[in-house]
Amino acid sequence: MPLFEHGDFLSELTRVELKKHFQKKRIVRALYLHGPLSIAEITHYIEVSTPTMQGLLDELIEENIVKSPGTGSSKGGRRPTLYGLRRKAFYVLSIDIGTHSTRYTIFDSANKKVMPVQEIPLLLQNDMSSVNAIYEAATELVKASKINPEHIVGVGIDMPGLVEREKGINHSLFNFDEPIADIFSRLFKKPVVIENDAQAKALAEFRFGKAVGKKHVLVIQIGWGVGMGMILNSKPYYGARGFSGEFAHIPMVDEKGILCSCGMRGCLETVSSGAALRRYAIEGIEAGEMTLIREMTGGKYEKITPRLIIEAAHSGDQFAIGILSKVGFDLGKGIASLVQILNPEMIILAGRLAEAGSYLVTSVNQGLQQYSFAIIREDLEITLSKLAEDASLLGNVISLLEMVFEN
Repeated sequence: MPLFEHGDFLSELTRVELKKHFQKKRIVRALYLHGPLSIAEITHYIEVSTPTMQGLLDELIEENIVKSPGTGSSKGGRRPTLYGLRRKAFYVLSIDIGTHSTRYTIFDSANKKVMPVQEIPLLLQNDMSSVNAIYEAATELVKASKINPEHIVGVGIDMPGLVEREKGINHSLFNFDEPIADIFSRLFKKPVVIENDAQAKALAEFRFGKAVGKKHVLVIQIGWGVGMGMILNSKPYYGARGFSGEFAHIPMVDEKGILCSCGMRGCLETVSSGAALRRYAIEGIEAGEMTLIREMTGGKYEKITPRLIIEAAHSGDQFAIGILSKVGFDLGKGIASLVQILNPEMIILAGRLAEAGSYLVTSVNQGLQQYSFAIIREDLEITLSKLAEDASLLGNVISLLEMVFEN
């Protein structure tokens, strides 16, 4: 697939060939982001003459990347021919690295999963054993898919921590002498991009989720920890080095609060995260609270997870509902600071704890109402992600393709 080749391939092209190469990439980008388009609509994104555009599209059709799926609507006269990407034009391997497990799958050029999402339990360690385990599991998936590896254009990876996307470095995890993106790229022999997990979710929401068409959106991820991705002025916002959104570590409790994973005390994450929810459940059981959680785990604390607590809440367990409300209220209190500063039009709750639904949203709203000005939040919409657990995986695909199209 010469359109997606990297390395020395481009240096062998003439100036004319290079210009055509990038024009074709921009066409593919437009079709990927916006779906089937007419020639007139494509030229809105790539300014070339109609004959030149037709020639580029004919070449992409010959290369089995683009097809003509039909005709569009017309206000009179002949209906325009539409062009779109072939379902199997290319593939992206997507890996969602979490604190306790890693999920991975393969997407095609229509953003459809071609393999069921696989998950391996993996407690992250800052050593090569975790890297190798992830690589080996993903490689097995590629083999099982029977996809020609040459048709996989790259690997998109999200992970928690302080991710410097442009340099391919995670300063919190996999912080080796060589950038982790370069390590994975060498293993997979493909272009690799790494994203912070919350930023990946924000990117997916921005392109294909509830943030489409919105200008100012915050995507709050609540899993074992808390993260945030931002859409500001209709663009993903990363900050100077990519570290924006470290919402989890704003001070919420006094200096005598719970020790956070970052080494400080009293961070928001210590009172409004999956880890905090689990701690509240254990403390309640030890205090003699009557709860289904005790029966569901047989009293074994290692079996207590955010998902199990949410399951208990959906079964009507008042203790589980109570601790979810506590976590949600403190989260809403923290979000109030963001609303006062950034004045977003929408906040999307994503991640494992978002599965709690109204139990979480209601209490978040209560905390927000108590700690923010009414006029600032009067047009604010708080909603749940419609992409659910696919958000990070899809965000990785978008991030990888953006890099491939830009380079």
